[in-house]
Amino acid sequence: MANYSHAGDHTILQNVSPLATFLKLTSLGFIIGVGVVGNLLISILLVKDKSLHRAPYYFLLDLCASDILRSAICFPFVFTSVKNGSAWTYGTLTCKVIAFLGVLSCFHTAFMLFCVINRVICCFFENKSLHFTTFVFIPVIGRSVAVLRAEKKKTKQL
Repeated sequence: MANYSHAGDHTILQNVSPLATFLKLTSLGFIIGVGVVGNLLISILLVKDKSLHRAPYYFLLDLCASDILRSAICFPFVFTSVKNGSAWTYGTLTCKVIAFLGVLSCFHTAFMLFCVINRVICCFFENKSLHFTTFVFIPVIGRSVAVLRAEKKKTKQL
C-alpha cells in the first residue's frame, strides 16, 4: 500500500467493485475477530490450567500473545485502508511503524517455531541441537542482516 500512496494515480486502486470491497472487509473483520478472540481464549486456558504450565505451552502462549497483538494493532489499519479504497491516510511514519510491527510479528512467529523444533530435537536426539542451530539459524540471521543492509542503502539513496 505504501508504494501506491506515492504513485500519485489512485484511479486504478479506487475502481474496485463494492462487492469486492465488501468481501475484503468482511474477511478482514472475520480474521481480526477470530484472531483476537480465539487466541485470547487459548491464552486464558493456558494461564488458568496449572497442568499446562510447562515449556511447550509457554511457547504456545507466546505465539498467542504475538498473534493477538498483530490482529489488534496491524490488521485494523489494513481494514481502514481497504475501506478507503486502498489509500494509506495515516502518514509515512505510521506506515513504517505498522509495517515494522507486522514483519516483527512474522519473524517472531518463525523464531518461536524454530525454538519449538530445536527443543524437540534436543529432547529426542541428544547433542544434535547444536548442529541444527548452526545449519538453520545462522544462515537465517545472515539473510536478515543482508536485507537490513540493503534497505539501509536504499533509504540513503532516496
